Amino acid sequence: MRRRLETVAAFMVLGLALLMIRAVDLHWLQGDALKARADRQQFRQYSVNAPRGPIVDRNHRVLSESIEVPSVGALAEEFPAELLPKVAEVLQQTPSGLADKLKQRQGFVWLARQMTPTQAETIEQMNIPGVRIEHEWKRFHPLGPETGHILGFVGLDNHGLEGVERSFDAFLQGVEGLRVVQRDARGLALPGSKWLQQPKMGQELALTIDANIQSIAYTALANGVHKSEAKGGSVIVMNPYNGEVLAMASWPGYNPNNFRHHKPGQWRNRAITDVFEPGSAMKPFTIAAALESGKWHANSRIDCENGEFRVADYVIHDDHPEGWLTLTGILQRSSNIGAAKLALGLGAEQLHQFLGTLGFGKQSGISIGGESSGILLSDKRWGSVETANIAFGQGIAVTTLQMASAFSVLANGGMSVQPHIVAQQNSDEQQLRVIKESTSRKVISMLEAATSDEGTGHRAVPDGYRIAGKTGTAQKAHSGGYSKDSFTAVFAGMAPVEHPEVVIVVVVDEPKTSIYGGAVAAPVFREIAASTLPYLGIPPQRHMPSEWNVYQVAGGDALYDESSFNGLSLREAYQLAEQRGLALKAYGHGWVTRQSPKDITELSAGSVVEVWLNE
Repeated sequence: MRRRLETVAAFMVLGLALLMIRAVDLHWLQGDALKARADRQQFRQYSVNAPRGPIVDRNHRVLSESIEVPSVGALAEEFPAELLPKVAEVLQQTPSGLADKLKQRQGFVWLARQMTPTQAETIEQMNIPGVRIEHEWKRFHPLGPETGHILGFVGLDNHGLEGVERSFDAFLQGVEGLRVVQRDARGLALPGSKWLQQPKMGQELALTIDANIQSIAYTALANGVHKSEAKGGSVIVMNPYNGEVLAMASWPGYNPNNFRHHKPGQWRNRAITDVFEPGSAMKPFTIAAALESGKWHANSRIDCENGEFRVADYVIHDDHPEGWLTLTGILQRSSNIGAAKLALGLGAEQLHQFLGTLGFGKQSGISIGGESSGILLSDKRWGSVETANIAFGQGIAVTTLQMASAFSVLANGGMSVQPHIVAQQNSDEQQLRVIKESTSRKVISMLEAATSDEGTGHRAVPDGYRIAGKTGTAQKAHSGGYSKDSFTAVFAGMAPVEHPEVVIVVVVDEPKTSIYGGAVAAPVFREIAASTLPYLGIPPQRHMPSEWNVYQVAGGDALYDESSFNGLSLREAYQLAEQRGLALKAYGHGWVTRQSPKDITELSAGSVVEVWLNE
């Protein structure tokens, strides 16, 4: 009996010793690890997206903001199968699709994210076991399609996928919050949760865009594309002095609030991604290069060969055969031959270098993804034909933004421009002189002549304003050559001439009703300028100047030889005659090619001068 008691006692002591050892092991050696394991089983932490910072225009009007929207989830094990059809109907899903979601995993499953408030309210009133409403952040763009190509959109994970939303995603992203929920022994979530860390909203991003000008440009472009039955188009409105983009529109548009309803091809921002041959819209820069070289001056005359000019084995044609034209006449009459002769006189290297300084052939660095650099081949690959063609906009490809930047150099007196769309992004950017101020003023006066009644761009002029601009009509490249049916119509210009406040470039892709920039793109320019200029505080002039100011440019340089009517249109000739007090007899129409007497400087008031036009 005693041995039995001792044996039992020994086992009891041993058991107690083992229990004490185990207790020490559990409480002291493994205590922290077991506590952490218990917490993981009882509590679940999950991150919560923070609202992205708002995007605003230059006047602090909201262009993009995060709004709180409901999403619905369920504990898959508790969802009543008999309610599948009814819930699927509310969520606009199929019962089979909803059932597949519930079978994919155990525990919490998203049934629908970013629903409408009406859907969420209906689901909540159904009191379905295991179903709960959560709130997430959804990006909302108040202007919809008008700013879709600029802003882009945000995915369900709260990251930017296109446009400014993507380029500045890190800046706009906030700091995620951390929330904890308690679970029961079966791992199911218990009601209620608490914040461990509140989410923090992202930073505000201010753009240079003006929402009102953006609406004006988008509407005018849409109307123009519709009227011309075109494939698409783009517009840039820019401040020529600091490179701020006031509007950037593309058509066809898409609504970033419902971006999944549109094809990816519609998401692209045509103003910076699509390249095109600018056609005659390139001629102002050929003229500027010629003036900068010192080989020509404003009233230099070029023989335009009556419409046909052979370069190597290639014949260049003009739509309207011309004889001798001044540099202004080359722009006003849009002579390919005149521009080609200037380019050949300059040489490939000099012309290529000049175009490069204007920003052609390289990205502008506007900080929106997808920007194209355009096409400006090395001058080592230019022969005489390529040099001649590039002078009138063939063999070179540009973007709408590049054209706006280059025209801004002319508009601001010859200084380089760094286009940007984020406010203050380039406030410290050092501007460099690209061309002489006198050259830019001369070219502006020539471009104003191109919008006269006799010029190709007369349809671009809004009532009460003077503008300077150039049309362009270019065949689209196709299969190693040029299409006979597909064209790009362009108008690029600035307004008002006295002190250009805006540069506007309009590009219309494959118009059908007419192929010409003067008929298709120029009216879009006029519509934008007619609304934008008054909005900027520049009212129309009730009485336009009686003298059409193309005879004198800044610095006193004569644009025309004041002793001669040669190169003037009929209206210009009558105006010059009126200024001199002379009586004018004109024969023919078009441009003055001969006069009698040859020198009018010594003529007295009332003297008769005879001129012959396009003789």
